Amino acid sequence: MFRDIVQMSYLIIVTDVVLFFFLMFNSTLSAKRKSKFILCTIMSFVMVICNIVNYTYSGSGKHILLMKIFSAISFSISGPVTLPFIFVTGVLKKRTRIVIQVLALINVILSFISIFNGCIFKFDSTGIRSLGTLGFIPYLFSFIYIAVLLSTAIVKFRLGFKHESVFILALSLGIVIAVVMNALLHYKFLISGMAALSCTFYYMFFTTETLTRDALTDAFNRHSFYNDIKDMQKRQMYIASIDLNGLKRINDTYGHDAGDKAILAVAESASEVLPVRCRFYRMGGDEFEVLYPNATYTEVELNMKHLKETVNKRGYSIAVGFGEFKKGMKLDDVIREVDAIMYEDKAQMKAAGE
Repeated sequence: MFRDIVQMSYLIIVTDVVLFFFLMFNSTLSAKRKSKFILCTIMSFVMVICNIVNYTYSGSGKHILLMKIFSAISFSISGPVTLPFIFVTGVLKKRTRIVIQVLALINVILSFISIFNGCIFKFDSTGIRSLGTLGFIPYLFSFIYIAVLLSTAIVKFRLGFKHESVFILALSLGIVIAVVMNALLHYKFLISGMAALSCTFYYMFFTTETLTRDALTDAFNRHSFYNDIKDMQKRQMYIASIDLNGLKRINDTYGHDAGDKAILAVAESASEVLPVRCRFYRMGGDEFEVLYPNATYTEVELNMKHLKETVNKRGYSIAVGFGEFKKGMKLDDVIREVDAIMYEDKAQMKAAGE
């Protein structure tokens, strides 16, 4: 039995532990994104421990209460283990996030109630586990989470992020196969193993993506802007140009650390205000660009106004310009027009003493 446990769990445990330490000392991922990966790693590790306990005592007639507790924990997180991946995509609407979190909470409550009434799982006197009357619910919720994950892949594809979309589709397929084999064939350690592998591969994807990001602000860089716009120019979108006012004066008066603080204020404001489907780029110095796929004039106008107000609250000001790009237009012409509008806004603000 010990040999079987080692064969089934060793690689998963090593993967989780090594990835956990990579995440703890990684400085390229944002704290918010890193926390989601760490959560998934911990959930995968806990699932392995639960599987080991249940596999060890199954059929022995011993420690049945302990197996019930670990089964409750396992059923509680085996479906929601995909939620960190769903949230890290950044394209879910608030209502959808709330719904799937409520489902996860219901799953946890039912799993722990099952310790006493066997509604999700039950054990016979020898310690053999079987599903209860409501045993289908964790699997149903798992497929709902996977469906949501697939929908994020479709959204990413529509927004022009094809590589990430294909990656999410492949990830979803692997999770589906693991859940089906666990439910129908009763294979052990598959879901926890898939969680560990998914977390590792997604982490590698985002680590690779950091090569396309600006080191100071975590915004996408100039190289990424021209690559993305090449992929997205077959669809309608708005392009916005943003320029931080007075950066040279701030650098000359207070030093470059103060200048970096001002640039970060713009990036942090953009992170708070911009819709999740947008891409925000630092082109260099105090210049930024935003790509708005599938947007309307009114939406962009209100969003830029909100961004200006948010930056102002941080003690700085920005000039903005934006314009619509449609299939068939010359991209360079649109960018020049947007820049001209932004510089006109800057001149008006300067004349008004802002």
